[in-house]
Amino acid sequence: MQSVLQKLQAPIWYGADGLYRAAAYWTFRSQSKDELARRLVELSREIACGKFLGQVEKGTRALEEGNPAAAPSGELENFHIRHARVLRRDLKAWWQELVLSRRAGERWEENMAIVCGDNLVGRTLAIFPGHCVALLATDSRFRIVAHADHDLRPIVYEGTAQNGFGHPVGRVNHVPLDLRATEDHPITVITSSLSGTYPDGVIIGTVEALVPSADGVFQEGTVRLSPFLAGIREVAVLVPKNSEADPDVR
Repeated sequence: MQSVLQKLQAPIWYGADGLYRAAAYWTFRSQSKDELARRLVELSREIACGKFLGQVEKGTRALEEGNPAAAPSGELENFHIRHARVLRRDLKAWWQELVLSRRAGERWEENMAIVCGDNLVGRTLAIFPGHCVALLATDSRFRIVAHADHDLRPIVYEGTAQNGFGHPVGRVNHVPLDLRATEDHPITVITSSLSGTYPDGVIIGTVEALVPSADGVFQEGTVRLSPFLAGIREVAVLVPKNSEADPDVR
């Protein structure tokens, strides 16, 4: 019944998305070519500068730690990047699910990573002909293997219940006892390729405090996620190469 309802409601979502794109198109058409060209140059410079500074920071950090192999050489080289827009977000499930657009002919599968910039958004949950339901990283059903930045030992990240529209958070557990996190020196939690369909190094969030778990063997703590999750409009779906959904696989 849920699948049938999704298919009946989908044309309404597609129509609303088409109106949004048409409005954006005519807004740009109303501007002069000189203004658009100037803005394009500015955006190109900002993107290039951001990428350069990010590469410099990561590369410098790797060299300082005596591990040049850790310098980035393209973390997403094993994935196809597919752009998607947010078609719908239900107020009652604001921190649980998104409805994303999907181009005809693109072969998506369940459990594919969804990112925005350098941050994790969630994973694909259900695939339909023209759209996809995505499970957000804030949902309590979301659970993956992760690790702390510069520490390859696996830990577990999972979503948790949110408090209204405040700052989104998650939980991390099975953290080794020798790791320390403070407000001045937080731990950055990142994805691990051990999860299968996720690349290494996508930022999940930061941990500012850790406490012993109930069994006393590990630690656990609250993960502060990116605030952009509250109003996200566009994302990228990572399709693993050489998978059944890979368009290059015949």
